[in-house]
Amino acid sequence: MADGQAAELVEQAALLSRTQAIPWRVVYLETVASRYASPRIRQAVARALQEAELAGAEVLRLSLEIDSASRVVSTLVQQAQSVRATHVLLGNLAMGRRYWFNTGERISDFAETLMAYLPHARVHIVATPGRRDMPRPHLELEGEAGTAALGRRAIGQVLSVLALCTAVCALIAPHLHPINLSLIYMGGVFYVALRHGLKAALLTMLLAVLLFDWIFVEPRWSLKPTDPQYFFTFLITLCVGLAASRLGSQSRQAALQALVMAQHAQSLSLLSQSLAHAMTPEQITQAVTGSIGRDLGAQARLILLDTDGRLPVSDDDGATTQTAERVLRGEALAAGRQGFVLAAGGTPLGVLLVDGLPARHQGAGDLHLLQAYANQAAVAIARCRYAQRSEQAAIAAETERIRNTLLAGISHDFRTPLTAIIGAASAVLSQGRSITLEQRNALAQTVLDQATRLQSLTSDLLDMARLQDGRVRLTPEWCPVEDLVQDARAAVAGALNRHVLELDLDPNDVVWCDTTLMVQALANLLLNASQHSPAGSRIQLRIALSPGWWTLRVHDEGPGLAAGSEREVFQKFYRGPQGGSQGTGLGLAICDVVTRLHGGHIEARNDHGAVFELTLPQPERMPELEEALHG
Repeated sequence: MADGQAAELVEQAALLSRTQAIPWRVVYLETVASRYASPRIRQAVARALQEAELAGAEVLRLSLEIDSASRVVSTLVQQAQSVRATHVLLGNLAMGRRYWFNTGERISDFAETLMAYLPHARVHIVATPGRRDMPRPHLELEGEAGTAALGRRAIGQVLSVLALCTAVCALIAPHLHPINLSLIYMGGVFYVALRHGLKAALLTMLLAVLLFDWIFVEPRWSLKPTDPQYFFTFLITLCVGLAASRLGSQSRQAALQALVMAQHAQSLSLLSQSLAHAMTPEQITQAVTGSIGRDLGAQARLILLDTDGRLPVSDDDGATTQTAERVLRGEALAAGRQGFVLAAGGTPLGVLLVDGLPARHQGAGDLHLLQAYANQAAVAIARCRYAQRSEQAAIAAETERIRNTLLAGISHDFRTPLTAIIGAASAVLSQGRSITLEQRNALAQTVLDQATRLQSLTSDLLDMARLQDGRVRLTPEWCPVEDLVQDARAAVAGALNRHVLELDLDPNDVVWCDTTLMVQALANLLLNASQHSPAGSRIQLRIALSPGWWTLRVHDEGPGLAAGSEREVFQKFYRGPQGGSQGTGLGLAICDVVTRLHGGHIEARNDHGAVFELTLPQPERMPELEEALHG
């Protein structure tokens, strides 16, 4: 129930749909309160829905049997999510007027919650030009209705009720005894008691007795009845009127208190929904302070204790910190300021300070609402801190697992060549001259090979450490493809002697990269291909350029990758089932880091052997570079 804004919402939505060429849906929620709307509002809504259908919108009519903010929000969120809405338009006026004891909610009050549930949608608030936002109806609490002075509106309604009762009595007076006419005035007294409280009811009752005596009791147009029984009638009427006024006033106060409690419950429900999506202390602070400002019209500030239980130093000469310390000590604050301790499990977590609280919201019920806000904020902060601790514990556990894996891999890779070196050296020392020259040379070659393997492992470990701790700074430059391939082949010349390297590239091409790192990555790819393919097989190296990118692909004729290991091969110390004890398990991991440092990506797949392909960014070459390359 848009309360006069239905036509504007349809018009704005149709304009947005035409501008961005997107479909749109109109959702009409009929609440219990909106069913008591005036015919003018209901006709305006019907016309707006008809115009939306003519404009090509999908119109959805829904009926809510319970007036609650959570039902409204959940229904709107469900409808928006079902069509993957990119825009949500809401009106800024009240959903409905005050119908009997029910009050409408501002649909715009739900904007913050809708934005939390619909992070990918933009929420628009449509304001009526020339009209200010309608204030929320103020509900009189216990004591206000009975002690507040009667306003012009209440006095006018009292006089109107008395005039109506007098007119009805005048119509039926010829047919009934005058004593029966007092019951009509009693009905008017009870109605006024329900609408305006005890004072208005008492005034109505006194005026009703005077009117009844003056107009309908003989002698008429006089306040001196001749029949003594009328004095007894007046006394009974006075007592019954007092009782009816009191009961009516109490019923009204109970209804108003129930509405206040319902509003407080809805406010807490909206805050709970906002806090459910708050993941940081800043988001929690924004949700709590925003709710207090929206519901109570006050300025709030949330001051959180640090992990050591100390208040932060504020920027206002310590005044705020001193106020928070007084709240923590349980001391009273100055007039117009309220303070609440945020505690969870008996441990203080912070302080909620509220300034500028309106006088009508300084009752016990509103103070209890503020305390409930503080309690919910404390629970949310405790949950946030527990989540941070859990995340830190998970990171520490993962770090320990990686450290153990690293130590296990290093110990295995170091133990094998060290064992071979120790065995060869022990044989030479123990057998001395009893071994032949060929055996001595074989043992020496074993020592050299295993020492070379240790050197390669150590070098790969140091390279990986430098690449991952951020000590390596990328220095890209234009590098001829031919020079890049030659340097990589020279680095692994021994491993490539048993294979045929086929090149598919243009020697005149120039690529943009860090030459040192890219030579290392290409050498690791070629070394990996030689280790996992049979002797005499072909290794294909292809380098191609495309607009904005250049690709490097190495294709071998080995057994290929194990099923499902296309991403696992880039992990540290990974060895495939066919890898045996060859390699350090760091070569492909280094290639992955180098590629990501360049802003590219690497992928592995099977195609009659293993294929590794790097895709790297290639900026447009400058004219000066073209002149330098081509003389």
